[in-house]
Amino acid sequence: MNNTQRILMAIYFPITILILIFDNIYPKENMVLYLKYVIMITLFLSAITIKKKFLEQKLMALSFFFLVIADFFLVFAYTMQINIDLSLFGVLGFLCAYLCLIVVYQKNFKLRKAEILIAILFVTIFIAVFCILMPYINNLVMKAGILIFGAVLSYMAWTSVCTIFRNYFTKKASCIIAVSSSLMFICDVGVAFSVFYPPFVMQQTTWLTNIIWIAYIPGWTLLAVLICEKDLLY
Repeated sequence: MNNTQRILMAIYFPITILILIFDNIYPKENMVLYLKYVIMITLFLSAITIKKKFLEQKLMALSFFFLVIADFFLVFAYTMQINIDLSLFGVLGFLCAYLCLIVVYQKNFKLRKAEILIAILFVTIFIAVFCILMPYINNLVMKAGILIFGAVLSYMAWTSVCTIFRNYFTKKASCIIAVSSSLMFICDVGVAFSVFYPPFVMQQTTWLTNIIWIAYIPGWTLLAVLICEKDLLY
């Protein structure tokens, strides 16, 4: 692990704990939302300023660009007095970010027994979440949007874990990729329940918010760590 990677982890992992503390003391306060957005902007700036050795790392950095756009509409916009729902633009931002990652993680694609078994796991989780949430969503367009986004998210998480078997990235890089994308997957599943599942929508579920941010910041921090990895490819 090089010095830049150590610095990223030494900064953003403790910041995650700080966010959890603030979220529990000042839930949904604008101050906390501003802090969350600033943290992701600094992570984006770190990702684009890091010297990149491989094309794959440039695509990873591009995903951070879409990340800050998404967070603007999903996090920062809630601090402004706007009567228009801008969340769709945030969802599109994350969708573009995940598509960038899919392009990166698809290298040496080949279906093996292990990859099929992992696919069954993610498909099972996706179907279970979809079946639980769909009865509470009456808008057909929104249902279609959730289906598309969930499919892209699940595919991104699946193909990232499968990099372990494809021998394109080094074993170390593949493990970081798998953990990073799995955390993103957990984060977005948590967000889906916090937005659409009535028992969580109607009451303050700090524990769910904690899970979301425990997965969110470390997941993207690990991606930034990959961007400054010197031995990325097998």
